[in-house]
Amino acid sequence: MSVIDLEKELTKIINKQSIKAIFQPIFNIGNQKVHGFEALSRGPEHSTLYSPVPLFKTAEHHGKLSELETLCRSISINAFKTSKLNGKLFINISPKALLDPEHPKGLTLQLLNQMGLRPEDVVIELSEQYPADDIDLLKDCLNHYRNQGFLTAIDDLGAGYSGLRLWSELSPDYVKIDRHFIHQIDSTAVKQEFVRSIVELCQNLTCKVIAEGIETPAELTMLKQLGVTYCQGYLLGRPNAKPNTYMDSALVSIPMAPQNRYCETAESLCVPANIATPDTKLKQLSEQFINQPALQAIVIADNAQAQGIVSRNHILELFSTPYGRALHENHPANAVMDKQVLQIDACEPLSTVSQLLTSEHSTTVAQQFIILRHDKLIGIGHTKDLLQRITEHRIKVARHANPLSNLPGNVPIQEELKRLRAQKKSFYLAYFDLCHFKPYNDIYGFSRGDEVIMEVANLLTQHQHERCFVGHVGGDDFVMICTCFEAINHSQAIIEQFEHSKRAFYSEEHWLAQTIHAKDRQDNMVDHPLISLCVGVLSPEVTVNTTDHELSMLSAEAKKQAKFAKNGFYALNHSQQKTA
Repeated sequence: MSVIDLEKELTKIINKQSIKAIFQPIFNIGNQKVHGFEALSRGPEHSTLYSPVPLFKTAEHHGKLSELETLCRSISINAFKTSKLNGKLFINISPKALLDPEHPKGLTLQLLNQMGLRPEDVVIELSEQYPADDIDLLKDCLNHYRNQGFLTAIDDLGAGYSGLRLWSELSPDYVKIDRHFIHQIDSTAVKQEFVRSIVELCQNLTCKVIAEGIETPAELTMLKQLGVTYCQGYLLGRPNAKPNTYMDSALVSIPMAPQNRYCETAESLCVPANIATPDTKLKQLSEQFINQPALQAIVIADNAQAQGIVSRNHILELFSTPYGRALHENHPANAVMDKQVLQIDACEPLSTVSQLLTSEHSTTVAQQFIILRHDKLIGIGHTKDLLQRITEHRIKVARHANPLSNLPGNVPIQEELKRLRAQKKSFYLAYFDLCHFKPYNDIYGFSRGDEVIMEVANLLTQHQHERCFVGHVGGDDFVMICTCFEAINHSQAIIEQFEHSKRAFYSEEHWLAQTIHAKDRQDNMVDHPLISLCVGVLSPEVTVNTTDHELSMLSAEAKKQAKFAKNGFYALNHSQQKTA
């Protein structure tokens, strides 16, 4: 279709208001309830401008973007009200339309008033894919909506170049992570780190994260493990005029594999390297390999600056062809060395080394890698040693894991504390316990009790990463050992999440009464409150220079105080430690 015909088709669509509104659900995977719906627009079904990309591109090209978006907004609000959908309504507005001088002011609020909707239930989404040249002007326009009570969101974070600046300048209520970072996140370490960083930043900025484009249960499971609460994608519901409003509980009950923590660093694999200068003749390298049968690679370096490696197999291959030795033995090492060999800092954890060696960009797994400290060569590492260390670690973790939750048990917990002390790292220690759990077990049985314990384990696992160790002491007792300052926020968030989820463990009768009638420890039948989660946290100033016995005593005291706290949370600081 020609440009002129496209313009005519667009004009006809706008004049006849031939836009159809469809909605895609956004779920809170913590309570498995719908949080809201994103409104999407489609042209007439058999039109060239049916799909959103050609529809809005044509409108932008012909200067009718603001007019089209105003129409779409009006139709979406009407359809949302007519369909009796619950939750937030997310409406897309491009920065270019918002900054158009002809863009109508106050129309959205007027439409909401007519429909009996509140502005605080509407989220204005700005896409990073359509960057604005004047962020200050965009901020003023967005504040216009805020002042009327609307919420705001940045869509497609990570898709363009200005996302972080938009985020810092506009201070949105929601951040939606671009689907590129969600696709296959369960098997891509870099994407996991990106999302984890966004989640942690949002926790500090009181901003909600929405992951969009989720298509597989594995992706959803990983996002839950990373602490994402709000999710959107084909797995949860496709865009539709009558969208899905119920979430399949089986999607979030998938057991999450515990994240293996390889606490040792690359330096633990480091062995002295045979070093040669870049101009060393291949004949000399060959003699080293002949004299040292176990030698697999020689590092090529100049003044402790690693440049590459020459492997035994490569030299043998060069010299094995007819006239190979005569052709190559006088060539310098830098002519044949592998310049792409992986170079890793000594302080990198073994998990990072493993991820780098097996990254999606690698076609083969390298047999050696160079180890540096402050960019200076200190030695060489062998992949076979890494695999052996990881295998030993997995066997050890499996041997000492709690049989119910599969989380590390007492032996790995003690080893983690020993490691932190040896490295002189400060840490928070949070001790979690279920209150009023015995009467629940007495009434509902141990099988249901195990489900409650598994729910706590899953909530803690969501916050587990390289700087946050989660362990299962036994029964209904858990610990979280963090070297990051987010430990306090994590602990409080876990309590809140448990409060939201515990409804599923009670009958309607007990939930309405908020008590259960069961025997106490003296065998008397009394009313007990519903189970709750409490946590006592020891700060780094308390955990520093403490023995295992002292930590145990302090943790018990903090947990005891948490049981009496109204919100189930208690942090023991240095001044309280003296009186404890």
